[in-house]
Amino acid sequence: MPVTIPLSLPAILLYITVVMSVVAGIIGLIRFRHLPTQLRYLAALTIFELPLEVAGLVIMLSKGNNLFLMPIYTIGELAFLALLYRQTLQLPAFSRVAPWVVAGFAVYALVDSLALGVSWYRPGQQIVQSLLILSMVWLYFRKLLSELQVRYLAREPIFWVSTGLLIYFLGYLQIALFSNYLLQHYSPEFNRNVWAVHTLLSIVLHLCYCVALWMRPQK
Repeated sequence: MPVTIPLSLPAILLYITVVMSVVAGIIGLIRFRHLPTQLRYLAALTIFELPLEVAGLVIMLSKGNNLFLMPIYTIGELAFLALLYRQTLQLPAFSRVAPWVVAGFAVYALVDSLALGVSWYRPGQQIVQSLLILSMVWLYFRKLLSELQVRYLAREPIFWVSTGLLIYFLGYLQIALFSNYLLQHYSPEFNRNVWAVHTLLSIVLHLCYCVALWMRPQK
């Protein structure tokens, strides 16, 4: 039986997000061998995301619950970004701490998911992940401003990655913080519009990923 695809704005944005994920994954595959180590971690992240994004969309169109994919996504995303920033920052303290932080978050996310049930939305995981990633982005911008070695920011791939992450996770953090309150006190239509904003943020993030993977780093 064919699936009827709705054409509401939130749905259209969701399909665009999946398309952007596919494009980022394809660019990552094509460019992988030519990328420096830190961008190979970004390419690996886009390839890791791709089947999860597609599976999530298919399950949603089939009227199923795709929230069980979220812990896998958040753990994987944090791990790949930690590898990216460890290679970029070259800070001994960060290099020592990062594996423990990722492992600790993975344990927390799995325990939290099993305790509440994998089919429930768990804003706590999203809040913790957002704060951890924003901390890595802050370390990058601090290093960028203190060293002043990059002449043209628009030609620096990690600057694009960090800008996309900053925009996305600052917005997503607000949504995660107030998600339960919004669900309880506002209409389903309003909540759909709020999550449409999240989808738009995801489009911006993946656009930044595409730019970072496509450009040649400065020498």
